[in-house]
Amino acid sequence: MRYYYNRKATADESCRLRISELRKDGMLSSGYSSGTRIWSSNRTDKKTIIGLAVDITDDPYVRLIYSVTDRKGKRTDYDYQVSLVTTPCNFGGVRYWFGCPSCGRRVAVLYLAPGDVHFRCRNCNNLSYHSRNESNIYGIFGVLDRKIKKLRSEIKRWTWRGRPTRKVRRIQALQRKMGILSGPIRAQMEKMEARLSKR
Repeated sequence: MRYYYNRKATADESCRLRISELRKDGMLSSGYSSGTRIWSSNRTDKKTIIGLAVDITDDPYVRLIYSVTDRKGKRTDYDYQVSLVTTPCNFGGVRYWFGCPSCGRRVAVLYLAPGDVHFRCRNCNNLSYHSRNESNIYGIFGVLDRKIKKLRSEIKRWTWRGRPTRKVRRIQALQRKMGILSGPIRAQMEKMEARLSKR
């Protein structure tokens, strides 16, 4: 897979703290609750552990407690609060959001980007998505390949009454599309290689 030279860090590489996970764990239903979150990196087998304390009584907030080790091995502890913002729901009750510690924007996800030390929103961390970092030539194949893999993981039955199921037919259509696109892209790649060889 090829990338742009000015590739940004992606949201997938970052530790993500989602408000939906706090709600699912019941941390936003009672007055005060606490817990931990654990992330593991795909590249290195390092684990990131963060302690959380949620208080939604008077002035709602989430307290984040974690430590960051830099490249020289120096460990720094962090303990700070992130405000929780509420919006009313149509049928009563409220919905909780994080208030970004840097810009104050109302967000559903906070990120601890690689090399950063504070949880902030995607905009403040200048994060991109994995698919946006791919070049145009390889990006099309990447999208099609991800769709095929997702459909394959969802398939429970390949045929029904001797015919391929709907998801199998979708996979076949995507594979045909990849075959059709490979001709023009291969020609483009040959032109680029010819230009580079002349230099």
